[in-house]
Amino acid sequence: MSHSRPCCCWRYARIVVAVSGLVVGAGLPTTEAKKEHDPPVPLSGLTKEEQARFEEGRQLFEFPFTPRDGLGPIFNARACEACHHIPTIGGHGPGYRGNIRYAEGTQGPAGRLFHERAVPGVSPETLPGNALLSKRRPPTLLGLGLIEAIPEEAILANADPDDKDHDGIRGRASMRDGHVQRFGSQAHVGSLVEFVSDALRQEMGLTSPTQGFDRETSPIELPIFLQRRIPEPNVSLETVRKLVDFVALLAPPARDAEFVGEAHQVTRGERLFRELACAKCHVPAFRTGAKPFMRMGDPTPVTFSVLLDREVSPYSDFLLHDLGPTLNDGIALGVAKPGEYRTPPLWGVRFRIHQLLHDARANNFEQAIVYHGGEAAASRNRFLRLPNEDRQALIEFLKTL
Repeated sequence: MSHSRPCCCWRYARIVVAVSGLVVGAGLPTTEAKKEHDPPVPLSGLTKEEQARFEEGRQLFEFPFTPRDGLGPIFNARACEACHHIPTIGGHGPGYRGNIRYAEGTQGPAGRLFHERAVPGVSPETLPGNALLSKRRPPTLLGLGLIEAIPEEAILANADPDDKDHDGIRGRASMRDGHVQRFGSQAHVGSLVEFVSDALRQEMGLTSPTQGFDRETSPIELPIFLQRRIPEPNVSLETVRKLVDFVALLAPPARDAEFVGEAHQVTRGERLFRELACAKCHVPAFRTGAKPFMRMGDPTPVTFSVLLDREVSPYSDFLLHDLGPTLNDGIALGVAKPGEYRTPPLWGVRFRIHQLLHDARANNFEQAIVYHGGEAAASRNRFLRLPNEDRQALIEFLKTL
């Protein structure tokens, strides 16, 4: 693994040399103990070569980086696994990450991610006085390779930005350079290469050939020992690709065969899910493309046969929707406007029943539905008019996803 000068998103805070210790951070221990999590589950049917690639990527995913590897100077975690291990390695994470926004009428340096920790010789980041913190839940990575393999035209077929069918739902694709972006809470990430590279840089401060150190907008002054010892970039392109392949080959969450409740109740709930128009945005099924495909901004084609020509059930349209003022946290990533969010896939939602919505504010399904506004207000209101037994049937269905 090649190494380099650490980097992260320093645009919004000047770090001063002040604190010593192994790893520092508000409310965090100075050392980390390795926690055992359930192992990752790959897609079934991998070739020997694909399985070997998966295992190589897994080792990197679980690897705890240090300052000598390029960690920091400020960061949130030492390993990818730290934020992605529920229900298995590669899944969603506990807690949340903070995104910085600035109070109306004030200005501050451009930045989006708040960092809680720092390497030796660097003080942890502090929140500027004119800034507010918006929560974002660490997403699951399970099934992302299949999502990336969905043809763009299949996603665009569900877009209706002008509401031509007059149903109040105006899903629009997040476009960049003529391609559909489908990852991230606001569909602001276009490919798994970008997703992984951005996470390495933003969460751990690790530069790569695809995400480097932004010197012009980075006022950070690194301790001399870091400047001298760590070449740039911190990780090689091959390291990024191994991590990308690991994520791409993670199996999606399977439906729960041993669900709580009666089978007829779940079937009834699934029917109501469609009748209430929940399935207009949480589209139950897509089919991945039949041929190798190109990632946005990546010249290397994706040839894993296990990703091709198969039906997947993410329960998302991967489009942006305005969900009203209640869920508007003032953050706008990519081409999304404040209050616009990508429809989150519902597969695996049963594993985060108490951490629902982009900021984990809802701790049960009914609460999450009630928070829906804007384009989803009509569906929410239909749900609220249902008799209690029908509401429960819908919730029992969601518990199987």
